[in-house]
Amino acid sequence: MSDNVMQKAQALANALRFSPEFIMMRAAEDAANQEESLTALYTEYEQKRAEVEQLATQDDPDYEEMKARTRELEELQQAYNAHPLAQAVKQSRGQFAAMMRQVNDTLQQALNPEGTKARGCSGACSTCGGCE
Repeated sequence: MSDNVMQKAQALANALRFSPEFIMMRAAEDAANQEESLTALYTEYEQKRAEVEQLATQDDPDYEEMKARTRELEELQQAYNAHPLAQAVKQSRGQFAAMMRQVNDTLQQALNPEGTKARGCSGACSTCGGCE
């Protein structure tokens, strides 16, 4: 493997690691992981999810019990998703993912410029329906 390519890949990884999007995402994740009320909700959600799965695998499942537990599971998920720190994590992950899509699109265009022109790529990702 080319040392030059590996050096450039390491440089890209470092640039990503120090990007505002990555830093904000990690900070949001750290804050969420340190918030006891949020981690308690997540733990309770995982326990309830395991209960629902266990009920579903029984030979003769109690459908009323499954329905009640599923409703509780949905309520826990809503409570978790409504928490400001969980919302911050979701938003920051979305921003990082958008940046990574742009990085990948740039790599694809550099590796196959004729392919992007053939598909009618304008280079404006904000108006794009997605690369194939």
